[in-house]
Amino acid sequence: MTFSFPEGLAPEVYPLAWLVGRWRGPGLVAYPDIPKRAIVTEVSFDHDGGPYLQYEATSWLLDGELDSLEQRVDVAGLRAGEVWSSETGYWRVTPKPPDDASSLTGESTSGAPVSEVEVLLADPSGYVSVYLGRAQSPRIELATDVVARTNMGAEVTAASRIYGLVQSELFWAWDIAAFGHELQSYASGRLQRVD
Repeated sequence: MTFSFPEGLAPEVYPLAWLVGRWRGPGLVAYPDIPKRAIVTEVSFDHDGGPYLQYEATSWLLDGELDSLEQRVDVAGLRAGEVWSSETGYWRVTPKPPDDASSLTGESTSGAPVSEVEVLLADPSGYVSVYLGRAQSPRIELATDVVARTNMGAEVTAASRIYGLVQSELFWAWDIAAFGHELQSYASGRLQRVD
């Protein structure tokens, strides 16, 4: 399959171009005091020509059964129930440092380009997160640099995320440290591009 950059996409975010579109698919959520539940997640990466991607994600509890993420599911047939979580934000690629700076950007030992990424997310449960990380080919690894919350906001203190494109599906995993627990798995899933 041939890849082409979305029309009007700012060159600054070319390393993230493969994310642009709407994705939907099954997932699982579980955490101490939260029993394992099946979810349906829809994610949108869009742009308006600025040097960033606009991001929105919503997860719903799945009406129906899902035994594992390996189970093949028709994404059009997933029935979403009650909203579990949502978030919105911006993704951008950090400008490259001068040539004599550290080798955090440029090329990895595998020869694939590496780009530094910054992500700002707001969650309606009362907290915002700033993630820093790396994008290399169709894989992104992120960890929180800052988490701030309101007086009544969810007690999230740290998080990490991984996104990767495998055989045209976007796999993701999200670990959190929250409510007095250490950083550990919270949610994961696999998404298919729906447009």
